[in-house]
Amino acid sequence: MKKLKKTASMGSKRRRTTKHPGSSSSSTEQSECLVAQLPQALIIDILSRLPIRSILNCKSVCKTWLHLMSDPLFVGLHMERSPANLLIQKTPFERIASTELLLVEIVEEDFSNLEIIRLFPNINFPDTDFRILNSCNGLLCLYEDSYGKSEITVHVCNPVLGEYIDIPVVNTDKKFEQHFAFGFSSGSNEYKVLQTFFPDKDITAAPCLAEIYTVGTGEWRSIGNAPFRLENLDANAFLHDSIHWIEYSSCDGFVSAFDFVLEQFKLVALPPASQIHDGVGLMYPSSVGVIKGCLFMTNGVCMEDEKFEIWVMEEYGIVESWSKKFVLSNLEVQHSISYQPLYFLSSGQILLCEDDESIGVYVPNLERIHEDKFYKGKDSFLVTVHNPSFVSLQGNL
Repeated sequence: MKKLKKTASMGSKRRRTTKHPGSSSSSTEQSECLVAQLPQALIIDILSRLPIRSILNCKSVCKTWLHLMSDPLFVGLHMERSPANLLIQKTPFERIASTELLLVEIVEEDFSNLEIIRLFPNINFPDTDFRILNSCNGLLCLYEDSYGKSEITVHVCNPVLGEYIDIPVVNTDKKFEQHFAFGFSSGSNEYKVLQTFFPDKDITAAPCLAEIYTVGTGEWRSIGNAPFRLENLDANAFLHDSIHWIEYSSCDGFVSAFDFVLEQFKLVALPPASQIHDGVGLMYPSSVGVIKGCLFMTNGVCMEDEKFEIWVMEEYGIVESWSKKFVLSNLEVQHSISYQPLYFLSSGQILLCEDDESIGVYVPNLERIHEDKFYKGKDSFLVTVHNPSFVSLQGNL
């Protein structure tokens, strides 16, 4: 594993202050003394409940607070409480990827109150473009393709801390159709990268193979054949130690998955086809992801006069627990639109991404999507749900 790289974090810089005779510096010092007398566990508990922007500002208050934010207790509490945020990666028309990444903090029940934070615009990656493969515990797996060359680069990054590490990808000239995914094994407390590939350019000549890279070991190891490839990976689909994705070629009626604890591929059954779209619609999911701790799927592309359904698996692994939670109808769609659910509010409103071009809020009682209430950029973009964390890549992996 290559040496850790670190960029400047998003936190605001410490303000330079000048003391003047007769100033209130003594009262400030008294306040700092009072804060210092608070139990450390209480300070950690309070800090772990704050929004990301506020936490980053608190890093500049004093060295004690700065050190507390690397304390395992703080990291764990914050991860448990970290609400879902959005990562928006702009993708200009002439480029397939970019390093411009925005973090959007959402305030529950109020989509008009947003905090947009620009992440590592000047991060020192060897190449200028990357794609987000998936998110896990506040860490991102990033992929850089050298556009036809044999070299492929994979990074694991914490955008909040501005840290990243390289994952070595070797023998790429002997591997074809390579795909990667990142996950966490709660059993061993290890982060791992999964790779599937074909050993021959003719992908029908040999079975698909799989390898695992455990972060910190410096080497890949084979885990045998892969029954299905890591195609169509949704960035927000890690749940219960497993990454989930849609693999259309061989798994009718199932979502493909990989368990990072057992290091085994598996299938998660979908609702019976007779239940999906009243038995007359598509049998395949168009997207899969995680919202509020549950696996969800959508069942197709919305066409004019058609319904768009969102199904939720309320008990993981129990096929009978699939429930049709949302039906979007009467959307006045003039052409084929692909919707990606991002966020559900308790009020019933749903945040949706439309064709990687705009993000809107669906209001059920009005049966309409309001695009003007949220993000609509000039360029296309990729968006994923991301729970920021303070998991450090320096010495902790």
